[in-house]
Amino acid sequence: MILEALSPIFAIILLGFLVSRTPISSPTIWEGLERLTYYLFFPALLVARLSDTNIDGEDILDISYVLGLSLFIFTILFTGLRQFIAQDQGSLSSVYQGSIRFNTYIGLACIEALYGDNGLALAALCLVVYIPLVNTLSVISLSATGGSGNNRFVTVIGSVLTNPLVLACLIGLGISLYNVDIPELGIEVIEVLSQPALPLGLLAVGAGIRLVAFGDQSWQLIVAVFCGLGAFPTLIVVGTLLFSVAPGLSAILLLLTCLPAPPSAYILARQLGGNVSLMANIITLQTIIAFFTIPLWIDLGDRFLWLNLIL
Repeated sequence: MILEALSPIFAIILLGFLVSRTPISSPTIWEGLERLTYYLFFPALLVARLSDTNIDGEDILDISYVLGLSLFIFTILFTGLRQFIAQDQGSLSSVYQGSIRFNTYIGLACIEALYGDNGLALAALCLVVYIPLVNTLSVISLSATGGSGNNRFVTVIGSVLTNPLVLACLIGLGISLYNVDIPELGIEVIEVLSQPALPLGLLAVGAGIRLVAFGDQSWQLIVAVFCGLGAFPTLIVVGTLLFSVAPGLSAILLLLTCLPAPPSAYILARQLGGNVSLMANIITLQTIIAFFTIPLWIDLGDRFLWLNLIL
């Protein structure tokens, strides 16, 4: 059942990879496509799903508790073991980003396939909490790679306040909480704009895969794959059990946090002096391996998260 639901998603990613290697494709086309998806289609999808949902304040608190605790514990452990991971701050920050950030395109597509519109609404709530936290931590992790601290904190504040996904979630939340009456034409326009978001996003993920030599980065890549696709999702499972989070929300949190790192992690590393080649390799390797690990995590989640009903 899980593989049947997720197979089309992986097939579209593969199609994006193949098409991007043909003569009809060019980097300019994919860059424009991804920007449209990120700034227009995906925000429309989030607004459409959140604005039509009854928001539960308890869900937002549960999300904050689980994500906050998991990120805190992981960051403490990562900092304590940094000498065993890499010797330079640029490489450390790339491994750290690859461990805690997830690809929204893949995540929302999987959630829609498995949990429908209700799942997308819960995922949007998770993004409201997660994106500011992870952007802040990512910029802090790059703080020792050069440049002034003030500029870096201006960067993180700006990245959060101007992030189209965060803004879309806040708009959708506002519409839902205050029962804003949107004209029928506006609703139809938002729905139409939301429809290309997932397929175009998945095509862009495939186009972004780069098969390059890993060289002397092998150890950092192994750590990033283990942490991002294994250790951090495990902390999320523990957190959902500890705070007795509802099974439906637990499944969404687990699915979002077992995903590969996003292209935005590469952009941030390039802007703030991180190890960009390592970041690119982490994104590629995690994306390939995630084809096999995502179904495993979803199956494990279905088997273990039912404990929330008992605890």
